[in-house]
Amino acid sequence: MKGRSVCAAAVTVTALAALVPAAAFLLRRRCTLLDVSGPSMLPTYRDGDRLLALRVPARLVRRGAVVAIRMRAAADPAGADKEDITPGDPLPTSMIKRVAALPGDRMPGPPSSTDVVPARHVFVVGDNHEASYDSRHTGPVPVDLLTAVVLCRIRRGATTRIADHSAR
Repeated sequence: MKGRSVCAAAVTVTALAALVPAAAFLLRRRCTLLDVSGPSMLPTYRDGDRLLALRVPARLVRRGAVVAIRMRAAADPAGADKEDITPGDPLPTSMIKRVAALPGDRMPGPPSSTDVVPARHVFVVGDNHEASYDSRHTGPVPVDLLTAVVLCRIRRGATTRIADHSAR
């Protein structure tokens, strides 16, 4: 009987050892970390914040979601925060904005605006309207450029403190 329990434990440990790398691989493919740069998403996210985002199909993106958007090309700063672009600096590869309108929705803007967001596009804005360069300047963004939906903020440098209960 004792031999069976040792064998069952060995099988369990082996199975777990095989599952952990597989789970890590799947998590890595579905999740990504993003670093906030610039003031365009204030007060929600600050410069230097680190965000956990989930890669999802564009059809699952909802109005109000904060998304990561791949820049069109390194030479095209469309959508990048103007204050973050200086001559000689590398351009950002992505930007973080909030989805304000989905395909078929009326584009945010003046009350007289009757334009609607075209199919397979979204209208994105930064939470800090005065400091954000977004769809109000560039127009709707193709959904093919959406890379992830932000799940939560993880502060840069956050560490778990372990209490020292040793005798002093």
